[in-house]
Amino acid sequence: MSVTMAERRRVYPGLDQLALRGLVPLGVATAMAAAQSAGARPGPWELGIVFCLAAITALRPESTAGVGMLAGAAYVWALAPETLSPLVLVAAAGMILAHLSALVAAQGPGRMGVDGAQVRRWAARGLLLWLSAAMVWALSMLVVDLPQRRLAYALGLTLLTVIALAATRLVGSRAERAGN
Repeated sequence: MSVTMAERRRVYPGLDQLALRGLVPLGVATAMAAAQSAGARPGPWELGIVFCLAAITALRPESTAGVGMLAGAAYVWALAPETLSPLVLVAAAGMILAHLSALVAAQGPGRMGVDGAQVRRWAARGLLLWLSAAMVWALSMLVVDLPQRRLAYALGLTLLTVIALAATRLVGSRAERAGN
């Protein structure tokens, strides 16, 4: 009679997964450094919580700790006295890097190799997101001195409408090409 015995095995991530997971705390550190350079003075416990959430996200990118990590980074940025500082673009880049790194790392088990095409696709999307943030920042710098706040509100709504229409048209044209 044969007896089967369970064997306990540890699954370690590959080097590509380790690189992606290492970018999570690096992105958060970039966002925190930008916020502190802009004048934010978070307490050590606030920084500790954000970096603890970044470490959890790096270890378990599929967990919900990433939401807390990004919310914590946004909170630390909100402590900056001048929230329209150009350093907001550096903070946005750090948050995008942390988010996308965790997102790509969480698309499979730790031992699964990372697909280069997938990384390029998400990097392009991240760049587009950062460019959108830069555009919104530039627009806010232009309208901050307008005497009428209603005009700034109308310009913002117009910009959002144009972006939504362009995105809808792009998605629709892709669907048509895929159907043909």
